[in-house]
Amino acid sequence: MSEEALQIDSPQSQPTTRSSRPVAVIAAGIFLLLIVAVIFWFVRRPPATPPPPPSQESLAYLAQVTVSDFRLSAADNLVGSVIVYLDGKVTNGGNKTVRRLRVRLYFYDTMSQLVLRQERDIITAGGAPLKAGETRDFQLRFGRPPSSWNVQPPQFQLVSLEIE
Repeated sequence: MSEEALQIDSPQSQPTTRSSRPVAVIAAGIFLLLIVAVIFWFVRRPPATPPPPPSQESLAYLAQVTVSDFRLSAADNLVGSVIVYLDGKVTNGGNKTVRRLRVRLYFYDTMSQLVLRQERDIITAGGAPLKAGETRDFQLRFGRPPSSWNVQPPQFQLVSLEIE
């Protein structure tokens, strides 16, 4: 009679292999819920209300407000994009307070063709107003400009001017 070795595996000696599948399914479900929530937030968010058009009084007062002393500079940000800074001065040469000043900026290429148009607030509705006779520095930031831009300060057009 030969001795056969019987090997009995105890439950403690077997490696436990848990399936990572439920964890992956849960993580994917949470990720999908986050994406749906972000999309829903962007879709349901009310659009920004456009500023009111300038009144006749504001249009008449426009000659009292000057934007000058433009300086352009650029810097790389942490993600490798170029940020263009337009620094300047805004002066209120009249006798009223400017509550808001919004301008449209036109950027051109070397052939004088429009390559970028953006609207920006120089004086914000929630910020400090520009009092009569006051001059203030401002800075506008722009993300990656078109490569065809002629690197000259943009032209300005009034979009909204609120005075009191």
